[in-house]
Amino acid sequence: MAQPPPLSASHIGSFAYLTVKDRLPVILTRVVDYLCREKDFIGDSYGKAGQESCKEVIGRFSQLKNEIQTNKELIPIQSHCEPSSPYDDSDIYNAQLEKYIRVNGVPPKWFTAPWLFVECYMYTRIHEAFYLCNSLKDFDPFMDQKRKSLRDSMQATEALAAHVLALCRNMSTLSHDQLKHHVIKLVEVSVWGNRCDLSISGGADRSQHSDLLLSLNELLPNMIVNDSDSLWQLLEALPEDQRDVVLILDNAGFELVTDLCLLTFLMEAGLATSLTIHPKTRPWFVSDTLRTDLSWTIDTLREAGECAGEMANKWTNYISLGRWKITENKFWTLSYDFADMREVDPELYSQLSKASLIIFKGDLNYRKLTGDLNWPTTTGFEQALRGFFPAPVLALRTAKGGPVVGLAPGISERIAAVAPDWNISGEYGMIQLCTSS
Repeated sequence: MAQPPPLSASHIGSFAYLTVKDRLPVILTRVVDYLCREKDFIGDSYGKAGQESCKEVIGRFSQLKNEIQTNKELIPIQSHCEPSSPYDDSDIYNAQLEKYIRVNGVPPKWFTAPWLFVECYMYTRIHEAFYLCNSLKDFDPFMDQKRKSLRDSMQATEALAAHVLALCRNMSTLSHDQLKHHVIKLVEVSVWGNRCDLSISGGADRSQHSDLLLSLNELLPNMIVNDSDSLWQLLEALPEDQRDVVLILDNAGFELVTDLCLLTFLMEAGLATSLTIHPKTRPWFVSDTLRTDLSWTIDTLREAGECAGEMANKWTNYISLGRWKITENKFWTLSYDFADMREVDPELYSQLSKASLIIFKGDLNYRKLTGDLNWPTTTGFEQALRGFFPAPVLALRTAKGGPVVGLAPGISERIAAVAPDWNISGEYGMIQLCTSS
């Protein structure tokens, strides 16, 4: 079949339209409110210059919000990093703006350009607004929201940590079938942890307040793609010297805890021998994980003590021994979809090609895997990847916007009859695996 067009806000009533019309301005408003409310804290942390710079940042946000709401042309990004910085991507974004004009004959606008590009562009403008103020160039306007999300989920975090630690202590007693069962259940926990997405809620509370393990059986009918058996077959068939897992992170908070607990069990079970974790390089889509978020999470759980503290000590040990590696790459905050990676960043593609399994968490990664194109839901996952296959690809997400592919015929229609907003609600999960290109 021909490649479908990209999703965009040009279709009134679509989720992309509602995102640009409502969600993006709300996110900007929440950041402005935060800057106004916390100006004394910002002054204490960043000095008087930082406090004064807030006015400048708020002015830029007001301009940006107006540009969105009045469907203005997207303007070039000002360089928001040192010229020598490996994270400066202003030239890349501006080249894409110029390419859009060459191809389409008109400048891109908020409601007509591809949705994926527009959203990534907005978060780049958010970073630019702070970076242009020297005193606030490292400021994360979403930090407090992410930290509150974890603090509000501590009961669920403690329950999950206790469960995984008990499994690890009794690993030698687990039968083959029991090991498979627990791997799959922790994969499911990681999927449902993806519901804690602050960009979808506009920054409103999406914490996990209860023990997620108690809900897995109830949630199972909502797993609309479930390749967990194939995933297990892949994991147990890996040669002992080829069990390198890569994780492309999504949200901080409770979701990050679910991801790290899954990886802990894979490590302790010998199903993974090394792990590479990819956080984002700058504040991104409200709740995406930065390296600083990862460190803060480990420190916070260690201070909490009990099972959460014991789990945090395990993670610290993995990192200090080099079994867990944390690596950053600006590709994850570009607007390119992953089919472009081999050309845009061949070195990153080559690094990923050494993995035995690459786990992509969440909606944005899924949108980039599938090109954020308007695929029919029955499109095969492999087809939607469009040649992106450095190694076996595992996508774990709850559907909260963007494409959904790999469904059997009639499934989307059946679900839509009882839940019209099924593909944006976060109530339907996907464990989707591609093992061949």
